[in-house]
Amino acid sequence: MQDFNIDDWIEELAEKLASAFEERLMLVGVQGSRARGEARTSSDIDAVVVIENLEIEDIDRYRKIISEMLFSEIACGFIGSPEVLAGWPRHDVFNLVKDTRLVRGSFDFMDTEFSSEDAILSAKVGASEIYHALCHTMAFEPQMLDGVLQACVKNAFFIMRALAFARTGEYPDSRARMLELADEDEKLMLLAYEDPQSVESVELAKLMLTWSGGLIAA
Repeated sequence: MQDFNIDDWIEELAEKLASAFEERLMLVGVQGSRARGEARTSSDIDAVVVIENLEIEDIDRYRKIISEMLFSEIACGFIGSPEVLAGWPRHDVFNLVKDTRLVRGSFDFMDTEFSSEDAILSAKVGASEIYHALCHTMAFEPQMLDGVLQACVKNAFFIMRALAFARTGEYPDSRARMLELADEDEKLMLLAYEDPQSVESVELAKLMLTWSGGLIAA
């Protein structure tokens, strides 16, 4: 797949959505590796779209707009309404807001002042997902371990960012910045995402079980 300019792509999407939904369009943004400038060629386009009074017909219109754009096959992300997002559990909406680079609109329809408690709960929920996934995989589907580990080390980055925010108030804006702040175990997990061969699978699973379990129990 050829590379492309994410700024041009998301701006085109914003223009098309503004034409389709007019004043109901509250926000367009991009998150994930493309927003951070860390994308691989095959990385998804994680768009964030908020439309007032969102109905199923609006989702159909959105899908059609995306389908007519270049690289639609790698487009994904979040679409929702401000009414729902404003009441979303704080720990869960934490990473959505913090990881989104806005192109149009804002999150002014909701409270975006997150506490350290919100961040800690976000980290604990993420850690519980990792712990459960690894325990299940190693008990019932050990042949799937490598793939599950890659998903886990990807998610671990967001947990680390939440923990950094809870401790210091900084939400690290890149993997490179997180690597500067990470302890030795966290560095191994960050590097394992970049190079899956850098840590043997069982050793990585053991490390991640201990790490995630410790966060949950703390």
